Amino acid sequence: MKNSLKAEFKKLLTVRTTYFISLFFLVLVGFLAFYVDGFKNSPPETLGALGQAKATLFIAGNLTQTASIISVAGGFIGLLLLAHEYRYGTIIYTLSASTSRTKVLLSKIIAVLVFTLVYSAIATTIAVVLMKAGASASGHSLPAQDVNYLTYVAKSVYYAEGFALGGLLFAALIRNQIGAFAALFIIPNPVEGILSLLLKHDSVYLPFTALQQVIQPPAIRGVTAAHADTAVSGVLSAPKGGLVFACYLVAAWLVAWYLFLRRDAA
Repeated sequence: MKNSLKAEFKKLLTVRTTYFISLFFLVLVGFLAFYVDGFKNSPPETLGALGQAKATLFIAGNLTQTASIISVAGGFIGLLLLAHEYRYGTIIYTLSASTSRTKVLLSKIIAVLVFTLVYSAIATTIAVVLMKAGASASGHSLPAQDVNYLTYVAKSVYYAEGFALGGLLFAALIRNQIGAFAALFIIPNPVEGILSLLLKHDSVYLPFTALQQVIQPPAIRGVTAAHADTAVSGVLSAPKGGLVFACYLVAAWLVAWYLFLRRDAA
């Protein structure tokens, strides 16, 4: 298991696409946090009582945007760790070098989890710092923020981990890079969006819709900090949304594990 883990981390950290994706989305998060959120959209001091209350949720309200961008990077990196091997046929050598396919799959999951944990925690922290710096550069002084930074980072990390494991899952099930990317782009939004028209309030129990509840902005007097309206699809608390998604993820990974053991490498 140790050798398998070392091999997966080496693959992850020696592929150029890992660094390109990580850097690109880190720069994107930084630009949006500093310029768009902090510099351009930070709340002015001359606000009414409700505006001041919402201003205290400025950073908390931007969690949805920050976590969504970081999650795309996690999804791409998780997907490519396995999809590259199917694309170039190196999965045969990976499986031949190991005594157990279960060890190979578990090692990939652990590698993706650890990398995404570190990356998303750093990216989220940088986003918070740059939001404050952008607001300061614009000449605005943010009021004391009503936000638990540990919870803020934890929610962002969980959301990114969900997409990272989802990307790896699609690669394991489909075994084709283009097909896996298509699933990652289509299932969370278009497919679940169509299903939400049928399920209405129960659509909140769809996997990625439930995961979205983890990073929903906080509310003050019934008005959300980021003006997000979830009344149509229903609402779950962040812990419940995370739990619903985790149940889907575990069930899907059990299927993927079984197929990974039974199917040919090619």
